[in-house]
Amino acid sequence: MFSITTFCFSQKVTLSGTVKDSLQNPMPYANVIVKPKDVSKNLQFAITDNEGYYKLLLEKGDS
Repeated sequence: MFSITTFCFSQKVTLSGTVKDSLQNPMPYANVIVKPKDVSKNLQFAITDNEGYYKLLLEKGDS
């Protein structure tokens, strides 16, 4: 399960949230991967912290 928040700053988008398991417990050290629409661009990724929180700064329109 994901909790996602996005904010727009000019041409950047912040994607953040908390990864939780089926019992709503935070999942530390989980991988979060964003695959861009344009296959020539690189994947973006983050690893959750001890409380399951992650934050990614993406180019607008990449995901």
